[in-house]
Amino acid sequence: MNGRRVRIPAALALGAVMVFGCSHPPAQTTAAAHTETGIALVNQKKLSPRLSELTFTSSALDGKTKVRVLLPRGYDAEKRRRYPVLYLYHGGGQSASSWTQDGAAEQATAGLPAIVVMPDAGSTEWYADWWNNGHRGRPMWETFHINRLLPWVDEHYRTIPERGARAAAGLSMGGFGAVSYAARHPDLFGAVGSFSGDVDHQNVQMRTIIEQLHPSLWGPWATQEVRWRGDNPWDLAANLAHTDVSLYTGNGQPRHDGEAVDPTEQRIRQENVSFHERLRDLGIRHRWHDYGPGSHTWPYWQAGLQSWIPHLKAYFARHAQHRAIPRSFTFSSIRPQYSAYGWTVRMRRDVTEFSALDVAGQRRFTVVGNGSATVLTPSLARPGMRYHISVRDREGASVRSATADRQGRLTIPLALGPGNPHQQYSPQAETSSKGPSPDDVPFHTRGNGSRFYRAEVAILPR
Repeated sequence: MNGRRVRIPAALALGAVMVFGCSHPPAQTTAAAHTETGIALVNQKKLSPRLSELTFTSSALDGKTKVRVLLPRGYDAEKRRRYPVLYLYHGGGQSASSWTQDGAAEQATAGLPAIVVMPDAGSTEWYADWWNNGHRGRPMWETFHINRLLPWVDEHYRTIPERGARAAAGLSMGGFGAVSYAARHPDLFGAVGSFSGDVDHQNVQMRTIIEQLHPSLWGPWATQEVRWRGDNPWDLAANLAHTDVSLYTGNGQPRHDGEAVDPTEQRIRQENVSFHERLRDLGIRHRWHDYGPGSHTWPYWQAGLQSWIPHLKAYFARHAQHRAIPRSFTFSSIRPQYSAYGWTVRMRRDVTEFSALDVAGQRRFTVVGNGSATVLTPSLARPGMRYHISVRDREGASVRSATADRQGRLTIPLALGPGNPHQQYSPQAETSSKGPSPDDVPFHTRGNGSRFYRAEVAILPR
């Protein structure tokens, strides 16, 4: 644990995520590959037998961005073998090269038969598509990492493109990225590791630091709280019910003589305890490593990675060859359209707020929210066949019919309740009570300002 890194301000050291599983990119050093998908490789350098640095441009970002890739030993020799992928994210004030300085990632993953992908995420720009005071647009780090880079990796490396063969991990800001991405996209990541991760923005001190750095990232908490919560791991915890979660944190107290108390790690521990308790209250099993004295510095993050890798190796050995798709799950989001495990929900409502899809087996589900929803099922029916659909929603109980498309998917429109007049958690919502929701909802609510309704659906046997 004798890291020789230059220490950055502790309040900025927020982030890290790992990625494994791909084959060598094209050998040319300049390329215009896949500009139609919003990503293009423009340069690559081989830094060591296992390590390469790739440079990309993307429609999601301004300028060029770098990604470092660690290949497993024997990758070039075993041309037919496919590998899991670990996305390893850096922290605040860091870059794509941070995990490979001093050989930390190479040493930790020397015996891991997986590809490790270490992308840039901006020095302190978090792992999110910026709201930009309502204008949105670049930087769009979630779009780049999830919709651009991940498919590119699966296309250009010999990966196993299944959630059971894909993991995310990171430190501090990167710990937020890893856990938040896994919660926002549980069908993509089967395992996640967080080392001193920024996992609950309800922490006032840490939230204030982020707001001062980037006022337009999610907007002011006072008026745009729902946007913060929409990416916040604590609020999305229920989405991780089928994900292998490992949390590592110290308490900021000195471990050795001459060390000082670290207030940043103390705040981070508060966030991790809050997130750990949230997972526990939801009945979600996870690995909890509250290791006591330790600061928000590289030696502890390196030790956390070293400790987690054997667990990840065992996870990949059990799950990499299986789809690992749950039959029942709950997924919450503030997005007007979202997908999970092959299901897609499109919401129509007047304000930004949470909604949820609760799937109970292959043919029963519930949508919680407001306005109206359209649900597109996975391929679970016979193409071209008509099915009877039992629906209990705002309009009452009814039996309808739907015809499966060529992929065996059903499109089911639903009426929820009348929309809320004010954005969830906003000051206006807090002072305009609508009364409590008729049932418990699978996401955090506060007060009676926002009301939510349920639509229950059963696809009847033929």
